[in-house]
Parts: sequence; C-alpha cells; structure tokens
Amino acid sequence: MPCEKCADLCVRYPIRQPNDLLKAIKIAKQNVEDGTIIELPDLESINQNSFATVASGEAWGDIVEYNFCCSNCSERFSLHAETYHGSGGYWEPKNKSSVRENL
Repeated sequence: MPCEKCADLCVRYPIRQPNDLLKAIKIAKQNVEDGTIIELPDLESINQNSFATVASGEAWGDIVEYNFCCSNCSERFSLHAETYHGSGGYWEPKNKSSVRENL
C-alpha cells in the first residue's frame, strides 16, 4: 500500500510521445532529488544511459526502463518506454492495485 509520501505518484501515466517521456523523467528526477523515491539499480538493465544521465537532459536510448521505490513505504514504481519504434510505455506503480483511479 502506498503511503502519503508517494500516493501522488501512484498513477498510470501513458507515454505516447517524447514530451510525455520528458515529463515523466522530470517528475521522477524531482522526486529522487527530494527523497520521495530512490532509484533501484538494475544490473540486468537494457538501458543505454543511466537515469542520472537522462535526467540531466542527455538523450535517452531506444529502451528506457528505470525502477524506483518509495523511501518510506517501499512502494515500487516503473518508468519504461520503447522509443525506437515509438510504441511508448508508462510511469506506473509495480503493484497494479496501487494505481489511483481518480487523478
């Protein structure tokens, strides 16, 4: 269950175009910087660039896949998108039951 600290992040935000991905990266970056979420390292990641690199404004790769967790309750979040073919992706909680119905 999400806590008050991360409840606002418990949305399924569709990424359909580059501006959507840019917005999701910006929001994730802000929440990492303020300590709401922590990036989870993934040794098996297929990312071409680190989240820090992408969040600083450098280009993202063909596949974007980063995982985070709430620093308070450990709710997990995923930011993933396929950019090469433009099929998009989502920012979303890993636990589908945590998705807020009303934004």
